[in-house]
Amino acid sequence: MAVATKTKKRSLRICDCGLADYRQVLQEQYELHEQRREDKISDTVLIAEHRPVITLGARQSANKLQTNRNELTQKGIDVIEARRGGGTTAHNPGQLVFYPILHLQKFGLGISQYIRELEAIGIELLQELGLRAQRRKGLPGLWVGERKIASIGVRVSKSITYHGMAINIQNNLSIFDFIVPCGLEGVEMTSVLQETGKRYSIEQVKEKLAKLLVRHFSNSNETRKLPQWLKRRLPAGKTYERTSEILSLLGVETICYNANCPNRGECWGKGTATVLISGNICTRNCGFCSVKTGKPAPPDATEPQRLAWMVKQMGIKYLVITSVNRDDLPDGGAGHFRDCINKVRKHCPDVKFEILTPDFHNCQAEAIEILRDALPLVFAHNVETVPSLYQKVRAGGDYQRSLNLLRMAKESYNGIQTKSSIMLGLGETDGEVEEVIRELREVRCSRITIGQYLKPSKNSLEVVEYIQPEKFAFWKQKAIELGFSWVISAPFARSSYSAEQESTL
Repeated sequence: MAVATKTKKRSLRICDCGLADYRQVLQEQYELHEQRREDKISDTVLIAEHRPVITLGARQSANKLQTNRNELTQKGIDVIEARRGGGTTAHNPGQLVFYPILHLQKFGLGISQYIRELEAIGIELLQELGLRAQRRKGLPGLWVGERKIASIGVRVSKSITYHGMAINIQNNLSIFDFIVPCGLEGVEMTSVLQETGKRYSIEQVKEKLAKLLVRHFSNSNETRKLPQWLKRRLPAGKTYERTSEILSLLGVETICYNANCPNRGECWGKGTATVLISGNICTRNCGFCSVKTGKPAPPDATEPQRLAWMVKQMGIKYLVITSVNRDDLPDGGAGHFRDCINKVRKHCPDVKFEILTPDFHNCQAEAIEILRDALPLVFAHNVETVPSLYQKVRAGGDYQRSLNLLRMAKESYNGIQTKSSIMLGLGETDGEVEEVIRELREVRCSRITIGQYLKPSKNSLEVVEYIQPEKFAFWKQKAIELGFSWVISAPFARSSYSAEQESTL
């Protein structure tokens, strides 16, 4: 197979090497790398299966064999030092490997962004094969639960990439018994066959992969200049500095800071902030978010009191409280929401509350019941994006689960206002956006914010499109026509932006 795609700005050549010797493909990469550096060829991707081979990466501490090389040679397994990133990995027939030879500078990508693109391709390919895979921060590759299904080891020299990504489709996994994969002790490897029980034609899988490579790497991804309507001054002013000082002294976390919100200067300058409870470590790894991922500590029992002091010192009349995903807690963190609200209400009885909750995976009914003790409040939960982009944008989330939570809150709390938010500019279509707005109304969601996705960190997803202000005005009118009672639709709109306003209609 040799697939080529040409556009006005960029062409991509895809070459199928078949079942090939690793050393031979490695030499071909070296030659193509030099040719691409001299601009003699266009961006190229090699796709291959390999005869049994173990490769060692540049990170020596992660190169760990479970047996000696002589024994591997006797078993017909070659061992090669590859000088790519990462540690030890293995290849054999039934595993699909692809090696992009790309000029990163012309794509406007850094190495970490490039690795995320490779992961995105792997996620989409596995999804087409009926399998849901996730990223893990700090560990390049893809995982199915606790098992690793894809490995990444890349090298970039003079802005040109080589080496790449290996995805286990239906290969014999026993080859991994001879190594410590990527130097990660105790890691279990898996494959599409092992997870689904299904065998696929490798040729068909290659065709699916080729289409994804074309979609991701044939169009120009050159760094976009921020349009004028999305430029803002740096935060400053006495009120901003006072807000920052109070939050720092009391040790109060905010989503404004942890998510690099572009409205921080404006909101803190008005003496308001959206507080982030239950710590600043999330149990999920959403592509749009810059909040850290990992294993969080238990909720801090002193946090409710510190929030009460903050509200009193800042004179806040409308408090928005949100939290990271706490899938590690039996109640998803609902009890801590309740405790924070009730403590603040005890000291500042006139304060009104809005909560922006996670989806309370596996405990929605319990969470709704726990929060009954904290009413009245506005109940917000964000769907974030359209269903087709969930795998890419909101790993670990589920669109129908989010709609269900909003429906349950509306049905459970008499007279409550429910609220949600969606980001634009991630690759959604107008038809998909309208469908989300309609489905939010079907679960009787009464408030909505619609804003522009802006990349909050270097490791976050790229912006696909900057939406014109006129389009936000269109979506505002559409939301009003569909029956929302409170709408903010603008480039800088965020879920808690101007939340204290009674209405924008």
